[in-house]
Amino acid sequence: MDFPDLPFLRTFVAVYEARGVTEAASRLHRTQPTVSYQLRRLEETLGAPLFERRSARLVPTPLADRLFRFLGGFARDVQAVLQGVEEDRPLEVASVSGFGRYVLFPLLSEMESLHRSLTLRYPPADEVFRQVLEGRVDVGFSFRGTVHPRLTLTPVYEEKLVLVAGPTWARRLRAQKDFRDVPLVTYDEGDYVVGRWLGHHFGRRHPHWYSTAHFEELEEVLDWVARGRGTAVVPDFCIPEGRGLRVVGWGKPALVNMVHAVQRGHAPVRPVVTELLARLRKPARRAPR
Repeated sequence: MDFPDLPFLRTFVAVYEARGVTEAASRLHRTQPTVSYQLRRLEETLGAPLFERRSARLVPTPLADRLFRFLGGFARDVQAVLQGVEEDRPLEVASVSGFGRYVLFPLLSEMESLHRSLTLRYPPADEVFRQVLEGRVDVGFSFRGTVHPRLTLTPVYEEKLVLVAGPTWARRLRAQKDFRDVPLVTYDEGDYVVGRWLGHHFGRRHPHWYSTAHFEELEEVLDWVARGRGTAVVPDFCIPEGRGLRVVGWGKPALVNMVHAVQRGHAPVRPVVTELLARLRKPARRAPR
């Protein structure tokens, strides 16, 4: 089997992501017949279909899934280098939502070069790693680490994980021994945060606590806590002023968690990504709490 032409691979990536020829043609700035022809030629080279048409969408075959995982952004990187258009396309970023909303978005909004060319998504941590591996984004950000031969993790930001409470619960929890049967307001991906905080303060013998409410995002968590309906373990940078929220501490140093930039190993690094990471590392970017 001959190695497929690079334009065919780039077309395949676009069709796979868009799940349709029309949208892929728009992304590639090509006509629909051209995209259909290149996709058909690629299937002929491979000797098997890559998509099944169901209603108005194209559904990838298992072969297409394997090919997309194998490419991992290779076709996009090579095509961009050959055409010299790498900096013409939007910067694509995936970040866990708390860090993305409270730290990353304000920083990105200050970068003049990104005002017309930015895509920012907030997937879960596992999805951040997957999107970076598959070449869907230029860089990802996660508060959790991972070990993968095709990923590079760079520490860029220190966040403090703290217990936050309203006035009533803050008074009840003046001493560490008072943390028993405490209601915690939990959130998506909060298991990692709560687990680390409990281990930091209590070791392996965690005191009993229970989830009094669960929300997807931190905004609702903090509102629930401000109403006196429980406590929460959150990154310190998300605590708003003027809501009566208090950080509960017992004289022990705060738990510091590292946020990592996630990139594909040996992939070209765009200058705008280098600038972004440099800004994140500046001491002035640390949350003041």
